[in-house]
Amino acid sequence: MDYSKSLLLKVAELYYNQNMNQQQIGDKLKISRVKVSRLLTEAKNKGIVKIDIIYPKDNCLELERELEERYNLEEAVIISARDKSKDVVYSEVTSAVAQFLEEKVNKNDIIGIAWGRTLKKVANRIREVNKEVRIVQLLGNIGSSDVSGDIIVRTIANSFHGSIHLLPTPAIVDNVEIKQAIMSDGNVSNIFAIQKQCSLAIVGVGVVSEKSTLALSDYLNQNDLSLLKQDGAVGEVCGRFIDKHGNVCETPVNDRVLGIDIKDLAEIPCVVAVATGDEKVKPIQAVLNTGAINVLVTDENTARRLL
Repeated sequence: MDYSKSLLLKVAELYYNQNMNQQQIGDKLKISRVKVSRLLTEAKNKGIVKIDIIYPKDNCLELERELEERYNLEEAVIISARDKSKDVVYSEVTSAVAQFLEEKVNKNDIIGIAWGRTLKKVANRIREVNKEVRIVQLLGNIGSSDVSGDIIVRTIANSFHGSIHLLPTPAIVDNVEIKQAIMSDGNVSNIFAIQKQCSLAIVGVGVVSEKSTLALSDYLNQNDLSLLKQDGAVGEVCGRFIDKHGNVCETPVNDRVLGIDIKDLAEIPCVVAVATGDEKVKPIQAVLNTGAINVLVTDENTARRLL
């Protein structure tokens, strides 16, 4: 056996069986790290090294790839629904988002948080990790609701040992004049400025329905809902109502929202949407069509319907 093949085997042995990194191998064999990398690639191409991935039966990798391609996502995280109840699936989806945050969030990041039942569950599942991040509220408050953005912001900030930037306004006000007056306040405008500095945001997906939290909390009345449906609204994100194509509806309701604009949301480097369930399929499609979402976390059944 010539030296070239011997070197190939030696590099593969050191890397895969002795767990040495490429720089350590280069130092040991007196070759460059670049050559080590090239030899490792050559070893795989020649069949000297074969790598088998043992996929668990409940993996959804193919479904994730299809979803990423269809909706131009950077990442899709899909929880298997095989032999599981809806409650178990929902619990695993929210746990996955919490783990995503624990993994992806870096020290000193600015994280934007929307509102909703699902994000409240996510917030409660995040382990205590000292990240020293800043958490900013993306939509005004939903009255005394426990799924309001301010409560979720406080919960996540406690887990990450972070500071908070609360948006001290209602989510939706009665008219544009009130909104303009509130926006003229320096503290409020400062929060909107911080929103634009976010490196990551987590948002839920809302429905346009009498059973939605905004309707049940009296932020939307029957006339508002009728106008939204007439304008083609099928979903909501950060209080903004959108049609099936992902366009913000030309409706007076959107003019009264005190929260981040879709165009500003789209400028955030990583925006994660989380939603599950049959009733959320059309709203999720609409939100994905805005182009503002980079990552979707959902369940297997919802993902198949999205495709």
